[in-house]
Order: sequence, then C-alpha cells, then structure tokens
Amino acid sequence: MQDASLSPLARLRMSVMRTLRSVWARIPESWRYRMWTIAGPRWQSAYARSMIARPAQHRSRDPNAPLVVAGLFSTANGIGEAARTTYRALQAAGLDPIAVDLSEPFAPVDLTSEITCQPMPDDQEGTLILQLNGPETMSAMQHLGLERGRNWYTIGYWAWELPTFPKGWEKAFRYLSELWTISHFTADALRKHEEAPDIHVFGHAITPRKGVRPARMKFGWKKDQLIFLTMADSMSSFERKNPIATIRAFRAAFGEDPSKRLIVKTRNLARSEAAMNNFNAAINGAENIEVLDSSLSEKDQWALLKSCDVLVSLHRSEGFGLGLAETMALGKPVICTDWSGNMDFTNETSAALVRSSLIPCVDEYGIYGDTSAHWADPDHVDAVKQMRRLAEDVDGRKKLAARGKAYIEEVASAKGMGEQMRTRLEQIPRGDVDSNPR
Repeated sequence: MQDASLSPLARLRMSVMRTLRSVWARIPESWRYRMWTIAGPRWQSAYARSMIARPAQHRSRDPNAPLVVAGLFSTANGIGEAARTTYRALQAAGLDPIAVDLSEPFAPVDLTSEITCQPMPDDQEGTLILQLNGPETMSAMQHLGLERGRNWYTIGYWAWELPTFPKGWEKAFRYLSELWTISHFTADALRKHEEAPDIHVFGHAITPRKGVRPARMKFGWKKDQLIFLTMADSMSSFERKNPIATIRAFRAAFGEDPSKRLIVKTRNLARSEAAMNNFNAAINGAENIEVLDSSLSEKDQWALLKSCDVLVSLHRSEGFGLGLAETMALGKPVICTDWSGNMDFTNETSAALVRSSLIPCVDEYGIYGDTSAHWADPDHVDAVKQMRRLAEDVDGRKKLAARGKAYIEEVASAKGMGEQMRTRLEQIPRGDVDSNPR
C-alpha cells in the first residue's frame, strides 16, 4: 500500500522518521555504536518503545487489507491453543486470516501445528489480532515489525485468571486499538483499570479434531478401568490448577481400587522441585494414580481427552477453562469448581459443579503474586461426592455428558464464535487510518 493512501499526519510522521534514519545512517558505525552504548539500557528501551507503531482508530478502507492472527501456534499450552482456535473460528466464519507464529521468541516450540503459518505481511495497513497478554505486547509488536508509520488496527486478545487487574499490563494499552478477552470473568477484571480500551468477550471456539478416537491401549489403560483425568502445567501454576486437591479427593473416594484410575497430565513438572515433592507426597505410592508429564501433539491431546471417562478440574481459578470445554465437546462428563471463567459454559445441567468458597490468593509456586486477590477453595467433601456419584451412576454420567456436549455446541462452536468475531470486525469503522497519538 502506497504512502498516498495514508492521512497527511501519517505521511508527515513517515517523512520525519525517514529523515532521522537517513541522518543516523550517515554517522560512522563506530560512533553510532558508542552513542548507543552511552545512552544505556533505559534510553535504549525508551527509544525502542517510541519506535513501535501506535494503534489505528479505524480499519483500512481497503477490503483486501490483511487480517492477521499472531500467537503461539507451535506451542502446546493454552495460549497456543487459543491462537489456533481463533484462526479456525475466523475461517469457519468465511474470513481468510493469516497465521503468524510467535512461538520461537516467546515460548517453547513443542508442537507441530496443523495450521500453515506465514511471515508477517509488510502491508502498511491491516488488522492484527495479537493473541498474547499485556507483558508480551511490546516485544511482539517489535518482532512483527510494526514500527511507527505502519497503521494497523491492533486487537489484544488477552487471558487472565484472577478477579483483579494484572499489575503492569496497562503499559500495553498504548499499542492497542481495543481488547478482546476469553470470558466475562476476565473482562470484569480488565475493566477495573480506568484506562482500559473497549473490551469485547469472545470465548474460545471449540473445534474437536476430526476423526478423533479413544486410544486407551496407547496410554496403557485397561479397558475395564474407569479413568479420571486432571491436567496442569507448572508454567500456569500448579496452585491455580490445583491437581493436588484432585489427587486427594480421588484417594478419599476410591482408595487404591484398581478399577478406578486417575491420570494426572502435566507439563514442565521437572521445572519445580516443590511440585514434584508435593505430587509424590499426595500420591504416596498409590498404584492407581499415574503422572503423565509430557507435551502432546494436537492429535494425541484430543485422543487423551477422548480416552478418559471423566475430566476433573478442582481449579482455584480459570480464565476460561479450555480443557473443560474441549472435553465436553467430545461428549465426556466433567467435574469442576463452580467459579471463574468456566461459568460461561458450565452450569448445574452441563457439568458436575463442586461447591467452593473464596480464600486469599497465595501461590506456593510463585506464578501469582497478588495476595489482595481471592480465588476458589473447592470443597473436598463435595468433590469426593461428585466423583463417587459419577462412578456409580453410569446412566447419569452419560446424560450429563450429552447435556454438556449439546451446550458447548450451542455457545462455543467454531462457526458461531467466528461469526461473532466477524460481526465485531465489521462494526469497526473503516476510514482514513491514522495512528493514535497516545
């Protein structure tokens, strides 16, 4: 797109930047290096921030301007899956998004995505959905090459798990045209900052992998065992995911009954010696509890969910609860805490809810440090009751699974969520794209 398509103010800014760069380029390299070194990290950081493009207030007039989803497409965590679900939802709604992978600079590359990724387009204008959180926003913009003079309508698509606004994330506001987020619970927390831009809620679009089949033999589970599954990642805080509570409830419900088996699916367990010690103490040698610590491919992750009989999440807080929604979409029953983001799609008819009370947020593993916040303490006795109920009532278990599946299809299908996103994008005014001077 040529400079002539820009507003006079945007063209002036580009002209000034070109002049400054031209002057800088004429300075001998040794002098430039010395000046940059003398400036020090503080001024270097300030310069880097000043070079990042400010968000456009309108979408481009050009209907062919690119629509980009940038995120962790090659990372096997919730944020990575969020980018993949957003891309697929937009496709299901008839749009043609471009996937740009940011895994390498921001996270482990531990998954081969089935989505074809491309480099960031060099177009002057476009719409960017950045599926990373506040702390990564500035660096992501730099990696994407969005410098002053480029005018993109930039949407931050954030996830957050506490009811308080995350300290420091407001620094990203200056780079965003608007915010999307994954649940009403998260939106309420983000709106607590008085400078927050417009916030719109789009839960994750749930698209079960086609042809997914159970793989119990692959995972080494016996055909006649009732398999309970719980999941946690040390990078997302074991305290928040609270798998120890699930282990304790399972042991209280079934002891070492070999016909019942609990699979504790983890990632990055070795990163936390404290977590490993706590796991070993809670399991205490029980032969019907297995820890599966690995990063699975998309195919194997879906097969894992399809292979279990019941998913249990005694979480203290969820921004959304992606694993819960995916399991429900596969027609499997779930037991979960009755609080936080999952309450957008779990209720008394779609899930087995465990009563909870709120307690101060104290994270032994150091991921969450806001002790002024509160999160849930799921009731141990009620968790045991729900596990036993689903184990004993086969017909009730099947009916709960069917209701959960139907509800996810109603509120979180890829096409439905994609159409909601498309509607929002069409509501954004098109016009002379200009940078926000904030």
